[in-house]
Amino acid sequence: MKEDTKRYRDMFSGFSGKYLKEIDGFVRDFYRKKIESSEEEFMKEMYGSISEYCLRDGKRIRPLLVLASFHGYRRGFSGTGEIVKLAASIEMMHSFLLIQDDIIDRSEMRRGGKSLHILMGEMYGARTDNRLIGSDIAIVLADVIFANVMEIISQCRINLKVKNSFLEIFSRTYEKTAWGQILDSMNSMLRKIEKGNDSPAKIGLMKTAYYTIAYPVMMGYVLSGRSSAREFDAIEKFALPLGVAFQVRDDILGVFGVESDTGKPTDSDILEGKYTLLIQEAVRIMDEKEGAAFLKLLLKQKKSARDVVKIRNTIEKTGALDSAIRKHAELIDESRENLQNLSVSKKYREILQGVLEAVATIPLL
Repeated sequence: MKEDTKRYRDMFSGFSGKYLKEIDGFVRDFYRKKIESSEEEFMKEMYGSISEYCLRDGKRIRPLLVLASFHGYRRGFSGTGEIVKLAASIEMMHSFLLIQDDIIDRSEMRRGGKSLHILMGEMYGARTDNRLIGSDIAIVLADVIFANVMEIISQCRINLKVKNSFLEIFSRTYEKTAWGQILDSMNSMLRKIEKGNDSPAKIGLMKTAYYTIAYPVMMGYVLSGRSSAREFDAIEKFALPLGVAFQVRDDILGVFGVESDTGKPTDSDILEGKYTLLIQEAVRIMDEKEGAAFLKLLLKQKKSARDVVKIRNTIEKTGALDSAIRKHAELIDESRENLQNLSVSKKYREILQGVLEAVATIPLL
């Protein structure tokens, strides 16, 4: 079993190594042309910052899933170069959302570097008394990225019917993700957490499971020129448990990970008092008195370093961490079983299993 797992991960790694260069190469060339064609110096400078931000090291899981799905489902359809452009646009949309996410979370770091709103504040803060100039510029630069993505999609040379099917899922993706983000914001820095609040599960589905796994696989599927309600259902049954497992993994690493590996501060979820799946599990395990004391500390507006350590220790001592790890494993098993029902080719089913096995590992724990 371990040998098979390694083989699947190696297959995905090989697939990733091939297409990461093409995805990043397209983004790099796209913004090089934008810089060269810009009439104003400030635009050239800001396009340079966008390019650097979009090309920071990351998993690129969403565009890679688009490509793996496309290859797995296609039947003699060529034009892979155009599909790479669309996959790259999905990664650019991820940067669009990360910029917003960092502003909302007041996060200063992203993917091992400064968040874009922090960079913009440093670059342009000296010229104005507006202390929020960095956030103001970064929000609008996110809109610039969105406009760039629509330009790429509009110019992509593929069958119009296929493009429209892609755009339908594209729009569904970012609408659902936006609602997930709103629900996430509504459940951060809460004054009170009501018993039975199941928002973490809804957020995990909307903001992660559909966004990260299900919709990218569906995008690749429709780009192959195919469309079947039965296959869409099979994709959901494979993708949603894997996506929720991805969120559980992210929640765990958001509290117990290491910043050099996650690329962002690992105390941010605690400092924001985020009501995540991990926190929900901790509260479920505790008795009423313990749970009330824990939530009071979690929802404290200003937390000391000692408070953060106490919250971490409580999550671990109650068994919530172990419970979350078990839940993660159960979700992975469910997704692994449902993967066999997809009608993708054998090679790309194994590549998708490589993605699954990568999510199955929670490093450093």
